[in-house]
Amino acid sequence: MKVPYPELRRAVSSHFHHLGLALDHADELAEVILEAEIEGNVGHGLTRMAQYTAQLQAGGLNPRPEMRLERTRPSVAVLHADGAPGPVAGLFAVRVLSQMAREQGSATLAVRGAGHSGVLSAYVGRLAQQGLVALAFANTPPAIAPGPVLGTNPIALGAPADPQPVIIDTSISVVARGKIIAASKKGEAIPEGWALDKEGRPTTDAKAALEGSLIPIGDGKGFALAVLVEILAGALAGDVLSPDLPLPWMPPEQTAKPGLLLMGLEPSAFGAGYAARVAQLIKALEAAGGRIPGARRAALRGKAMQEGVEVNETLQAELGKLGMRLQGGGNT
Repeated sequence: MKVPYPELRRAVSSHFHHLGLALDHADELAEVILEAEIEGNVGHGLTRMAQYTAQLQAGGLNPRPEMRLERTRPSVAVLHADGAPGPVAGLFAVRVLSQMAREQGSATLAVRGAGHSGVLSAYVGRLAQQGLVALAFANTPPAIAPGPVLGTNPIALGAPADPQPVIIDTSISVVARGKIIAASKKGEAIPEGWALDKEGRPTTDAKAALEGSLIPIGDGKGFALAVLVEILAGALAGDVLSPDLPLPWMPPEQTAKPGLLLMGLEPSAFGAGYAARVAQLIKALEAAGGRIPGARRAALRGKAMQEGVEVNETLQAELGKLGMRLQGGGNT
């Protein structure tokens, strides 16, 4: 069924508020979860609500965090998140970083001690909408072959452009682990080339893939990129490396607290001409038949806002177990 976006957001926000989050934090968590859902990244969307719920109930996440900002340099800061849900800490970091980057021309902010951040596009996208070129790096629990030692370690870019920002948000594995978790819940097979089982053999079994490892993009090149992100998000920004992060299916009180590194660049600090050059690039890409990164997300978001958010029967059942009852009808 299709549920109007405003109704769904109210329901998700209310659910987390009843779990102890302040009203504004509950709404921020709902905002990022639903952003993933309506932009096609369902592995980080509503299906994650059960995980967030269990972690909040078990004390793995702190519903009332006392986040502390440490300004170590004029253009560098560390946010000590005190166990906050990742999106709550992430959106706080965006607000701080935006101001810092405008003041300094460029700024970098590390988030430590927060839960899973969800989609990085939520953060770089907001910074890009405010006129900043933004980068984000996050380490994650171990997942990719060989090993696994390194996580899927996503990387994201947000760049101001017309008519909408260029948004790149990709994991270093062929596919994000969230998609395999979603397939496992549904009992569905996964495509060949996504994962290996625990014996190192190719598999299309989602459960076997979760017990094994995910294949990195571009083999050795993807592995090298995962190391790059691990150094930036794990060693530099965070205080826990991927191999020491609890896996998603561990007891909820053992919630992973990965590192998140955000960077913001003010185009005018680098001189004039940014907007014209980006417009030139987009025109050239479109002339060559390329799809501009972020365009599909924007189209899906617009459709969901207008027509409502599709919530299938499996997801309805998952949300029902959390005490959520939704009514369909689409947007009016």
